Amino acid sequence: MTSLSKTLKLGTRRSLLAWAQSSWVAREVEKHNPGIKVELVGIDTQGDKILDKPLSQIDGKEFFTAELDHALLDGHVDFTVHSMKDLALDRPSQISLAAIPARELQHDIIVFHDNVIQRLKDGKEIRIGTSSPRRLTLIPSFLEKALPQFSPGQKPLLKFVEIRGNVNTRLGRILETEIAERKLDGVVLAFAGLERLSHDEKAALELWKLLEKTKLMIVPVRDCPSAPAQGALAIECHKDNHEVLATLRKLHHPPTESGVKEERAILREWGGGCHLKLGANFIPNTCGGKLFIRGEKPSGEFVVETRNIGKTPPSLSEFTKVEASDLFDFKKRELSASEKSALSESKVCFVAHSRALEFLGENETAILENKRVWVSGLKSWFKLATMGVWVEGSVEYQGFDYFQVFKNKTLLRMNGKTAFLTHAESAIEDQNTILVPCYTHQFREVPSKITNSSRLYWSSGLPFSTVWSKLGSLEKQAEFSKKVHASGIGKTATAIRACGIEPLIIDADS
Repeated sequence: MTSLSKTLKLGTRRSLLAWAQSSWVAREVEKHNPGIKVELVGIDTQGDKILDKPLSQIDGKEFFTAELDHALLDGHVDFTVHSMKDLALDRPSQISLAAIPARELQHDIIVFHDNVIQRLKDGKEIRIGTSSPRRLTLIPSFLEKALPQFSPGQKPLLKFVEIRGNVNTRLGRILETEIAERKLDGVVLAFAGLERLSHDEKAALELWKLLEKTKLMIVPVRDCPSAPAQGALAIECHKDNHEVLATLRKLHHPPTESGVKEERAILREWGGGCHLKLGANFIPNTCGGKLFIRGEKPSGEFVVETRNIGKTPPSLSEFTKVEASDLFDFKKRELSASEKSALSESKVCFVAHSRALEFLGENETAILENKRVWVSGLKSWFKLATMGVWVEGSVEYQGFDYFQVFKNKTLLRMNGKTAFLTHAESAIEDQNTILVPCYTHQFREVPSKITNSSRLYWSSGLPFSTVWSKLGSLEKQAEFSKKVHASGIGKTATAIRACGIEPLIIDADS
């Protein structure tokens, strides 16, 4: 192979999204390799040309990669960029995977026209566009519980429509007039794609126009995992071009590589490729991670499986679970004028626990209907849906601190202060978060199951802190510290550490 040129040619599809993510890669290559310039070379692929058929009806596998591979092997370009979920498991022997950059969020996102609320109230059919067999398998049952309900027990009328085309074309269909045959109420897309478009100066201008009259819903990956490797990019070059390989390798992110490797192993294990009706997402934790697998095998068998990757974490069944209800009674707390004002003025609300919803008055619930609402888990989500409230997303039991990951996303534009619906004993040190305490805890007693057990799982920090304060002496605290204490990640673990104890971290769904 020839020696490294000062200008490298990057082969990419011409779609708005492919161009945006390749432009990002180009900037990163230049940033990590001073003196190198990257020129983008647009290449049309089979998947870009055939838009009147679902991908599942097109012969062959490499709809979006074959033409890029040919350009790379023929020497017309120096390297290529792909969405990793589009890559077949077996790649040409002359092509090397040079780098997998840090992954964007792997979630799906559903973009709805903002009149979807009125259509739900009227009991009208909600038309949603997607061509993914996986999404068609997983998302309908989720939306039946996640979309707001305005009549007790009434499920939304959902119709899923096959849809192809680039991102802006698909988003454009939800902005069609009501009488247009192409009109859709929502489209399912990859969050990563929209986020990357929002970072591209040219693409973002068009994206913001398309999102002006929309409502968003980020699909939880534990309940509806996305395609294996969704959100990750693959940068490839010729295997013999060692100088280009070394240049690109500077963008590699080993944790992302480990995660997508676990997800793509499912494709080889069960077969099916991009037509698979099954999602698999890896979520890292302190023991390694968990692989959430949901969907249908090629055999037709429906699978709901969670695998521990790395060290097997302790099982929750080995511990005595301590919940707030074991120590406390709960009492509604009237909000002050300033708290009501903060709730009213904030654009984003975070519901820390489904219990907070039990103590909301009608006025507060009505206020939530006009907010961008986020929740700690699906229990709160589905409860809010029965109250007619739109929920935008969930941190999926990873704690309020994880909410910051979403708040930092350009696509979501969650500027300003967040109203945090919680209890009066909660504390949070964040100038952009306003506590809205909906209820208080009234201590009863320390139950015998805490004193009699040597292995305790604390579902929240307040029970632990309360028991610790009731011990009364250093000797009793030292004895209590000998017990094995476990918790989820987040503020509960922080409360335990504050007393000099390192907790075992166990996922809430273990």
